[in-house]
Amino acid sequence: MNGIMYLMIMLVAGGAFFLLFQNSRNRLLVHLALRRKLRPMRHELDRCKHNPAQQFELLDPIYRGVLFQLYPKVKMERSKLDELVNDELNRLIKNKRSSLWSSIVVTGRGVLALIMLSMSVVSGYVAYSETDMTSWFGPKHVVSETTALLGDTFELPRQITSSEELGMALAYHMSRFDESFQIRYVGKTNDFDETMESAWDWLEANHIYVFRLSRGGESQYRDHGGYVDLDMKLAYDMTTEESHQIAARVERIIQEMPIGLNDYEKVKYVNDFVVLNTAYNLDSTANPYTPYSILFNGEGVCEGYALTTLLLLEAAGVETRYISGEAGTELHAWNLVKLDGDWYHLDTTWNDPVPNRPGEVGYDYFLVSDATLRADHTWEEGKYPVASNNYH
Repeated sequence: MNGIMYLMIMLVAGGAFFLLFQNSRNRLLVHLALRRKLRPMRHELDRCKHNPAQQFELLDPIYRGVLFQLYPKVKMERSKLDELVNDELNRLIKNKRSSLWSSIVVTGRGVLALIMLSMSVVSGYVAYSETDMTSWFGPKHVVSETTALLGDTFELPRQITSSEELGMALAYHMSRFDESFQIRYVGKTNDFDETMESAWDWLEANHIYVFRLSRGGESQYRDHGGYVDLDMKLAYDMTTEESHQIAARVERIIQEMPIGLNDYEKVKYVNDFVVLNTAYNLDSTANPYTPYSILFNGEGVCEGYALTTLLLLEAAGVETRYISGEAGTELHAWNLVKLDGDWYHLDTTWNDPVPNRPGEVGYDYFLVSDATLRADHTWEEGKYPVASNNYH
């Protein structure tokens, strides 16, 4: 009986420590994302340190960008994430000493949470052994699937010596939906944290679909002097089976597209298909941020719309980009498409009437320019191609 009591105590303690670990992880994600965006702007911020208005103009896009990047990845209310990003940004921009102290505090909290969580796991295991829980439930064997929709399009570099090759290795494993994996990095190891950040930047810029389907996780690395072993544990918005179903569904949709369409007609076909077959719904039965929810449940939110549009247009042979930004005060996502050498904005979410009106398609956000979209959308314009005209 004592063993059972100890086990219950350890489970409760483990739950509390897990919450502490989650909070520390969220703070670390915010800290790293802000550092990455602040690093190239340090000199500009120093030049306008006595001009609050100019500082605000520089910092506001960073603040909004980090919010949009992390909101789908962390399990936090929007207001709490706002507060966390705001507090961490203020600490980082005060001065170098406060920035260093912030890094130490964030790292220390994470280490403390890991130590406490490890202690609870070890204690729980001891109690588990004492009470012989296997006699209650029997042995279990969990098999993790490791193949995925995009797996065949990625190759694992034979030797990983740069941030780009590290990004390629991450893309390889993430396209296979590998939940845990190890990468050996044999390049310069003097600042591996910076190398890792650059690898994530490369992944976001070159393989946005893989990047957006990941919902964060844990990483740790061991520097052996001449090389680094990186251990990753990641979570995803979809399963391997769902990715296979999406691949088959996308192929079928493109096969059903009328033969002989030009690129403009393909874009219109995809816009109409997504709008006519989807209702905007944050509370969808499947994860609303995924193409699976859009294509199989007919509901979802802007990220699901934009990723589905990206998949369909690329499968149809139209060059397409994914954009993250804001519409009004809300985080938002849409697409850029390239027709006849020029880029245009396409927002299938905002072309879909809300509340849903079956059979009705909007075109106010169909192949429009930067100038048109600026009326109610904002984004980091230097990060994406320029859309100079509305399509005529």
